[in-house]
Parts: sequence; C-alpha cells; structure tokens
Amino acid sequence: MNSSNTPADLSGRKVAVPGGTGAVGEGVVRAYLAAGADVVVPTRTQERAEEFRRVLGEAATDRLHLVVHDYTTFAGAEQLADEMERRLGGVDDVVAPIGGWWAGKPLWEIDEADWQSAFVDLATAHMAVARAFVPRLSPRGAYVLVVGESAVTPIPGSGLVSMEQAALSMMRQVLAAELAGRQRVFTLLLGPVATRLTETGEPDQVTAGQVGDVAVAASAAKEAGREIRMRGRAEADAALALLRDPRPAGTGPVLAVSTMEPKRERRDDLVEVLAELAEQIRAEPGCLHYSVHRARGEDDGRLLVIQMFTSIQAFSEHSAKVAGQIPRLGALLATPPEPPTLFERLPLGDDTATEHLPA
Repeated sequence: MNSSNTPADLSGRKVAVPGGTGAVGEGVVRAYLAAGADVVVPTRTQERAEEFRRVLGEAATDRLHLVVHDYTTFAGAEQLADEMERRLGGVDDVVAPIGGWWAGKPLWEIDEADWQSAFVDLATAHMAVARAFVPRLSPRGAYVLVVGESAVTPIPGSGLVSMEQAALSMMRQVLAAELAGRQRVFTLLLGPVATRLTETGEPDQVTAGQVGDVAVAASAAKEAGREIRMRGRAEADAALALLRDPRPAGTGPVLAVSTMEPKRERRDDLVEVLAELAEQIRAEPGCLHYSVHRARGEDDGRLLVIQMFTSIQAFSEHSAKVAGQIPRLGALLATPPEPPTLFERLPLGDDTATEHLPA
C-alpha cells in the first residue's frame, strides 16, 4: 500500500461520482482528480455544470467529465453507465454522495409528498446507481456509499432521513453478502462535515476534503469493503492511516475485536451460529485465534468476539469469505452488526518473541 503520508496514484482509473456537485461531493471530486483519475460527474443542467467548473477552479483539469444527465431513475442511471463505458472504456470506481436533508415534522405528521421526496426519491436514486454500475466495476475497483450519522442515530423531526440513510447502510451489507468478495463495497458514515458552504470552525468536524481522501484511499486499498465511521477528525485520520497502511501484507498480526447484542431469547441461537462459524474460521490459513466471550457470571447479554490474523491482508480475505453470513447473524442481533475494531501490536522493549492468544 501507499505511505501513510502519500496520496494514492489512481492514474488511469475511471470514477463516477453521482452527487459530485454537492458540497461534500466537491471534496470527493477534488481528491480523485488530485489522485490522477478520470472523474465523471453528472449534473442536471449545463448552468450547474459551468458553475461547478468555476468552483473547482484549477482543479478542473481535462480529466473532469461533466455530463448533463439525470441519473436518479433506473433508466437514467443505466444510460449514464452505458455512456461512461462508451466514452471512457469502462468503470473502475463509484462514489455516491447522493443525498439531501429533510426536517421539521414528527413521523405522524408527514404527508405523501414528504415521503416521496425524503425517502422514496433518494433511495431510488441510490438503488438505480448501484444497479447500473456494480456489475460494471473492474476487479480492482470499489463502490463507496456516503451516508450520514443519522443512519445509526435517530434524529427527532428528521425521521425520514434517518430511515433512508439506515436503508442505505443495509444496502451495503446486502451488496457485500451478495457479491461475496468479488467486489468491494464501502460505506463512509459521516458526522457533521465542514464544507465551503457550512464551515463552522469546530475543530473536530470532518472536512469535505477528508471525505475525499478516505474515499480515494478505499479505492486504492486492497482490503475488503466495510463501513468506515468518520464522525470526527480523529476517526477520519485513523481510517486514512489504516487504509494507507505502509507495511507490506504479512508483516504483523491484526487483532479484531467486536461485540454482538443478541435479540431477546435468541442468544443461544447466536452462540450456535458462532460455534458453527468457528470451525471454518479457525481453518483459514491466516487465522491465529478465534474465540467468543461473555461477561463473567452473565448468562445473557452481549458477546465479545476476539479474532487474530497474521496480517491485514489475511483479515481482509477473511472478511470477504464471511460476508455472506452477515444477514444470518443480523437476524439474531438486537442492533445491526458493526465492523470490528482492529488493533496492532505496539513494540514494547525487546518484543521479539512470538505471542499468541490461547486458542
């Protein structure tokens, strides 16, 4: 992978960014152009295209392809994908910062127009783009969904947005399960983002540029797709460092720790599935350890899953292999399964001995 301080070189990559003319999308477009990619950005009017080119300024090189096109329907997205293949010869990556905001009413006061615009129209646009582009992605490419923290945090008065974003989060999980490692699908889950339109001076806010940098790093990385939480700059920096890990695969073990909250009276069923998976996971060439734990003295409640793999590459390959089990596990959990937290060893003095957790 690349040095943690060196941006990826995506020269020759062909990237579609529907929603790229938005404030967050601008950061994504700038990052891919800076990385050397050809970037296709659809927009509904020629006036909007010209305004966006002026906003980008010198960043708007000849590798920026602004297309006047409505991609928000199934037919429109299919036509855009066809046109991109015809003009550029293929599609490597898609980043979809498609979105909007809706607020002001509790759910019991929404009308049909609210429902259509805040949920149906946005969800349809995302579904149309995924349907058209995922089958066309090159083997090296990635599909990157950009969603807000409302996907996991209910916001009173903005329930339709929370519901739509949660649906997109599940869409990534379903895509990953159905693709079974053939393609990589990421979700960037964002907190408040500082853009040229909304800068607030909050020091911990993620910037549109950081969103773009992490999306580029995800495209360039070899690891399996996953959800990447960027609710503040610290999380964004950590995600970028992990994706740009400068070490060759296989140079150090990776510890993956996650918790699972079973549904009421389904813990035994969950344990049974985890026990079944344990045999195949422990048989994987890169697996050093796999165990499941409960809180001492508790017969119910959360479970702690600890896994150790020989390298980040081995863990990525493992993630792709078990992606098809996510729906099965999710049906037994009180909350959607989250990606595990990854840890690596800190060298402490003479740390030359090989240490493993007990099997």
